[in-house]
Amino acid sequence: MRKWLGLLFVFGLLVGCADNAADRAIQQFTSSTKNELHFVYFYEEEPPDAKIRSQLNGMKVYLSRKNVTATISYQKIATDKNYEELLNVKDGQIIVFDYKGIRFNARNVHVLEGMVLQIQMDA
Repeated sequence: MRKWLGLLFVFGLLVGCADNAADRAIQQFTSSTKNELHFVYFYEEEPPDAKIRSQLNGMKVYLSRKNVTATISYQKIATDKNYEELLNVKDGQIIVFDYKGIRFNARNVHVLEGMVLQIQMDA
């Protein structure tokens, strides 16, 4: 009986730590205010080319016209944190974070453009 309780406790502790690591990974990218977004482009080997950077900057300009502050960063997947495991991201995936956490999760920039065009921010 004690073995099962001990095993159950260790399992619960491991699951809790894994969730906590993902929460910390999300927290590092979240913005601090309501009308602020953080675009994070995840990549394996090379950061995005000039065309994708230009498209992301275009979305940033569009959002600024709607009084939404946007920042863009480029994050290598395989680091000491291993974002593939923590956030389940793949090469070329873009996650948009707001003050609550993950707002959008797009596999490519074209899907993200459609999401951004429909965005409604809190006043």
